[in-house]
Amino acid sequence: MRTLILGKERIERTLARLACELDEHNRGTGDLVLFGIVPQGILVARALARYISEIAGRRVDPIPLDLRADSGQAVEVSGKQVVVVDDVLHTGRTAHRGVDAVCKMGEPARVQLMVLIDRGHREMPLQPDYVGRRIQTKYRERVQVDAGAGLSVYLEE
Repeated sequence: MRTLILGKERIERTLARLACELDEHNRGTGDLVLFGIVPQGILVARALARYISEIAGRRVDPIPLDLRADSGQAVEVSGKQVVVVDDVLHTGRTAHRGVDAVCKMGEPARVQLMVLIDRGHREMPLQPDYVGRRIQTKYRERVQVDAGAGLSVYLEE
């Protein structure tokens, strides 16, 4: 069974709020680098970048972070404010690997984690800096971000 838990309008409001929070915490801190974990995190990062541009007048070009293969990706992150973006935070393993991959690229001034949905059930000692929505789920349930006609979030049993 698939149930809509966040529609396009709520996602848009959530992304606008996250963009404001991100701007507030990083205003005047220098370069901001957004990494979106492939495949869904980059979609969230791109949508977030649009809101950052509209709200803060700050241009940020999200960079895909592919953890499935050693892409040899090299982006200069030393001394920069880095935000790793993903769609859903569950066990924390993917986010942990994303943060680790970014830290291997250099020495960022700060690494922050932003997720659209935090569903709990952590298996890694990791907490996001920015959360769109916290949703209580059963471990076996699945939260799916659908990029169809705008972003939507579904709960699948």
